[in-house]
Amino acid sequence: MVTPPEGDDRNTVEVLGTDRPLLVQRWRALSRRSRVTVAVSTSVVVLTALVGYLLASRPPPVPPDPAAATRITILHVSPPVVGSPYFGITFRVTATSSVRLVTTDEGYDDLTLFVDTLAGTTLAPGEVRLLDGQAAVCTCQLAHPPRGTPLLYLTVRNARGYAKARLVPTDAQFDQIDDDIHRACAR
Repeated sequence: MVTPPEGDDRNTVEVLGTDRPLLVQRWRALSRRSRVTVAVSTSVVVLTALVGYLLASRPPPVPPDPAAATRITILHVSPPVVGSPYFGITFRVTATSSVRLVTTDEGYDDLTLFVDTLAGTTLAPGEVRLLDGQAAVCTCQLAHPPRGTPLLYLTVRNARGYAKARLVPTDAQFDQIDDDIHRACAR
């Protein structure tokens, strides 16, 4: 109700509609349990939206170094045929993240390796690829490299860039390759 202006004979003036209580008054009119429920629910919604935004807006993880994500091992070394400078080597390649095989380079000066890398082939995480190689003894006059020298470099690529995965033969594999070189040179 509103007080009438001066000179008006009516005692009161009625305003159409009722006055709405303020938000603070409505909040205080709620029971304590209802206020706690509304406050907790609102907090959960806000926190969920904030966490969702933070997760959605973070950058994707950087892929690992392609060489670190690739593992190459020797599965088998076959002896050369008598009188032949060639012997076979089978390689096993695995990857912990997606990498693309690009090319290979040999690490020993006295050997030339011919490896079918299936250039352009992509290895998925956990996938295994077998590569057949043929080693040719180029010269018998060069000193054989010391143990721990990489036999093969496999160039691989991922979203981070290019890198060379190294294959260092184990002692037994090194001895087998050394024997095969000596057999090929004995021809």
